[in-house]
Amino acid sequence: MGLLVDRALVDAAASVPALRDLPRSALVEALFTRDERVLPPQIAVILGRTATVTLKPKAADEIQNLVQAANGLVSLASVGLPPEDHKRILGELRGSKDRSIPVRVRPGTPTTHPWIVPPQGGIELDLSGFTSIEVDKEGNRAFAAIGARWKALYDEATRARRLVPFFPLVPLDYTIGDILCGDAVFGSYRAPFRRYLYAVRSITPYGRKARIGFEEVTNHGTGYDLTGLLQNSFSEFAVPVGAALVLAPRPRVLSNLVYRFPDAKTLAEALGKLVSSGRPLYYANIYDAGGWGLSHPVAGGPFSLEIGIGGAPTVVSSREKALDALLAGFTAKAADIPAPHDADAQAFARNAERIARLLIPGYLVAPVKAMPELLSRIQGIGGGASVKVSFLGAVRQRGVVLIAPGFDIPKEPSRIFDSARRIWEAAQGLPGVSCVSRLAHLWSEDEMYGKRLAILRELKGRADPARVVEPMAPIG
Repeated sequence: MGLLVDRALVDAAASVPALRDLPRSALVEALFTRDERVLPPQIAVILGRTATVTLKPKAADEIQNLVQAANGLVSLASVGLPPEDHKRILGELRGSKDRSIPVRVRPGTPTTHPWIVPPQGGIELDLSGFTSIEVDKEGNRAFAAIGARWKALYDEATRARRLVPFFPLVPLDYTIGDILCGDAVFGSYRAPFRRYLYAVRSITPYGRKARIGFEEVTNHGTGYDLTGLLQNSFSEFAVPVGAALVLAPRPRVLSNLVYRFPDAKTLAEALGKLVSSGRPLYYANIYDAGGWGLSHPVAGGPFSLEIGIGGAPTVVSSREKALDALLAGFTAKAADIPAPHDADAQAFARNAERIARLLIPGYLVAPVKAMPELLSRIQGIGGGASVKVSFLGAVRQRGVVLIAPGFDIPKEPSRIFDSARRIWEAAQGLPGVSCVSRLAHLWSEDEMYGKRLAILRELKGRADPARVVEPMAPIG
């Protein structure tokens, strides 16, 4: 359901006498794997619940009515459901105007794994029908509904001679909702996704329409808002229905350059020169042989660097020559291989299905200079477990790499937890390296992370006392 709900359950479970002496990570493992040999019955009941009904609304007004009915503000009969559906749903929910009904948003395309706490009954909203995309007349902003595919947004911007300036770290067929409510990671070479998010339109827990952020911000002004803080937690505070996103001018020429490197050390040296050069890029993706093969139709080398540049023809040509000189050490180069996001929608979706078969337990963030040692540790995880490990990654201008390691193993709870634990351990002891993991977030004792979490939890308590959108899971 969400980080705050999972964290609340872990904290509550840690106070149960039977679990009080269990190490934090062992407790998280027992909860994640549903180990009934360890867990008391009252916790097993919580983990065994599911959403009572799934509804697929067609408009934001329907969501608004559903949330109001869930809070007992209006009768469920006023939602506008057919009489037979109303009678069935009311019977299944066993709700009334005096009892709150939980409401949650169903994720589109998860990357890693579900949250520990499942829906605690109530209503699950399938918003896959919300697919509208609108580009404003000036072409500086797009409004994408929560169920719209990022690839569809990219293609629509292309038709409008604009460019979506943020790209998925793992090229799965994500919806816009997966960026706001799921675990999809987006960004560009220049900035993280939050720089490209103007605002989110949503339905609050009490059934009011609300806009978080500013949909239009002038070049000479800005404002402080909650979009950055809540970026990955919107569904725990409200029901998002769409987002206003930045678009960029589309250059006359967009070129996708691919450089091959013999080993991680040579690649890291080239990346060090790249990030310190100040070269303007749209994206810089890195792959090992396995990751490249999953995301491209042609064979690659041991390590590949894929760079997006744009501009007038003469500008692109001069920038390409400068990059050739800057990245000295590459063993081969190609300038005619299309980027994964430039494939047609069907080919992109098919390729995403192949990548989705991998078990990706989390993400790793590291300084460029630490990348060779980190990749060596990741490969060691696969070697120790006798499984194939591939990785897809991206480079940021500020000198860090984001890596998504993928394990070619079944997505079983015990294997997911073991892989998450291993990549978290691989990050320990390397300066500047961190692990972004749903499970590691639950046992993490990092001070700064704890402070950020405390702010979110306090805000949750003040903004949503009824806890209807994402109810906290009580013990007992």
